[in-house]
Parts: sequence; structure tokens; C-alpha cells
Amino acid sequence: MLVKIEEIQDKGLELSEAVPVKLLAEALEPSEGFKVIEAGKITVRFKKVAGRVFLNGNMTAELIAPCKRCLKDVKLGVPVSFSLRMVDKTQFDRKPSAEDDDGGNAESAGSFDLDQADAEPFDGKTIDLDPIIREQVLLALPVSVLCREDCKGLCTVCGEDLNEKDCGCERKVVDVRLAALKDIKLN
Repeated sequence: MLVKIEEIQDKGLELSEAVPVKLLAEALEPSEGFKVIEAGKITVRFKKVAGRVFLNGNMTAELIAPCKRCLKDVKLGVPVSFSLRMVDKTQFDRKPSAEDDDGGNAESAGSFDLDQADAEPFDGKTIDLDPIIREQVLLALPVSVLCREDCKGLCTVCGEDLNEKDCGCERKVVDVRLAALKDIKLN
């Protein structure tokens, strides 16, 4: 999805478009087990201020992921919300000069310009939303997924789902480093 900067008027621009399922599927490829059910719709607001473009966007992606304990598929709605500041590449790549307001110590002040620390570069004419959506969806993914808070998981011996029934296996775990101590008799 390309947005031309010339389309952003003084009052701003708001877009609301369906996100292609293929785009999210490609974004989720490197992640473990996440699959797209429905990509949903993204709403992005653009505002142009002094050569910069501010973006605020949100969407909800409907995904399936395996429970970390029992491995059953869990449906989840992942809310994706972001705010970005886009800066023209020509301004982004500009090196601070000695005339800047840093007392003439531009080179020794640091390795980056603080004003551009949270800025994303764009070509000055268009903003491609696809890589932004990919990145923001990956950042919004949960670290772990549970089918329910009290999920018992799988038996470590036979692999039975302990949420459905107890298999009766002896699952007492003995630390191998301390196994020799269990035979010691104290008087």
C-alpha cells in the first residue's frame, strides 16, 4: 500500500483499507506457529508537519497460535497500534554541522542525532505501508500463548493432554546432580 505525500492535505489524511492476508502471512513466516485467520482492516491517520509525516495506525489481526503448554491451537485477536514519525531521507542522512546548536562539538556529541532517534526514513514522495505493517504486527505478537490460564499441559512421560484426563504416569522429576544423595542414610 503506497501513500503519496501530495495526497496529505493540511487537515491530514485518513485511510481505512483491508490488509492483504498474504502480507501478514509473509510477515509471520519467521515466527513460530502463528498463522493468519483474517487480516482485518487497518486505519492510518497521516499528518504533515514541517517536512515530516506523522502516522497513527491501528488494526486487529485474527491469528491462530499453539498453546505453549498443551499445543492446541488458540484463536487470538492481536491488536496492533503504532505511532511513527517519518522523515525525508535527504533530511535523515544529513550530518550535524559545526553550526548546529551543540556548541561546535557535533562530531564528539554522539553517534546519532537525537532529533532523528525515533524517526523512520522515506523517499520524500511516497510512504510504503507494507513494511511498516509487517514490522508492527511482529512487534505486537504475544511472547507466549495459553489456551487458558490453568492449562495443565502435556505429560512429560507419555504426552497425554492433562487437561482431558490424568494419565497416571510417574512424573516426579529428580535432579540428576542430586540423585546420588537419595541413597545416603543418616543415623
